[in-house]
Amino acid sequence: MVLKGGFKMTIRSQMYEWELFGNGAFVAGDFPVAGREVSIFTGGFGNFVNEVSMVRDTEFIVINQIGCTPGVSPQESIVSGGGALTKWIPNMLIQFVIGTTGYYRDPQNVYSSGVSGMASPYPKSIQDLPYYDLWPPIYIISNQTWDIRYKFFNDLHGAFDDGYFTSIPPSTNIGRVWVNYTLFNGTDSLIANRLLSLGIPITIDSVEWFRKLLLKSKGLETDTFKFYLRTAQEYRDEDNRVNNLLGLKRYNPNE
Repeated sequence: MVLKGGFKMTIRSQMYEWELFGNGAFVAGDFPVAGREVSIFTGGFGNFVNEVSMVRDTEFIVINQIGCTPGVSPQESIVSGGGALTKWIPNMLIQFVIGTTGYYRDPQNVYSSGVSGMASPYPKSIQDLPYYDLWPPIYIISNQTWDIRYKFFNDLHGAFDDGYFTSIPPSTNIGRVWVNYTLFNGTDSLIANRLLSLGIPITIDSVEWFRKLLLKSKGLETDTFKFYLRTAQEYRDEDNRVNNLLGLKRYNPNE
């Protein structure tokens, strides 16, 4: 995946899917070791891109949803009469990393393995569960690198060594990881950074709303604290009004 920079006003909703399939005769080096953290971008397995994802100077990224193959060990797997592994469900967790900092932490605030595919399943059709909701979403500003890393806890290598199967056909999926994100580019990234400083959630609607406000204010003094403070309050009021009408207002324990 390559995130290309530019100076045009662009907002793009994008998705990236990582997949790992069999390749016939089992070769240990073609599959990750159980319990080892591996990047979906540079880890060397599946459809990796061998490039660190870095946000350019003219970009702002909002990570909306992530998910991976659900399953816990032991889970059902299927081996054909010829020893081919035709179904494998991993016990899989994913961690989101910005720079060297992991997004998911354990109760002692220590870097953890991440969120399970059972909590955030992909594809959703595997289980009748909603996608895991990243709220608040993850913001990635310019010159930050980001990564998604997975761990398998079902031991594929051990199962092969124990003679459980002899090969993995190319049609057998071993695991999937999926991420949905919004890329704000050019002047829209500048607006996103301004909204972030005002404490306004970065969404497509909020960025487009602010851009319209700036166009309507053309010729007026907008480079003042009072203008942005009033702008932030007006957006919050309008956002609350719309959410109340739609029944989407989030619970606030302080209200």
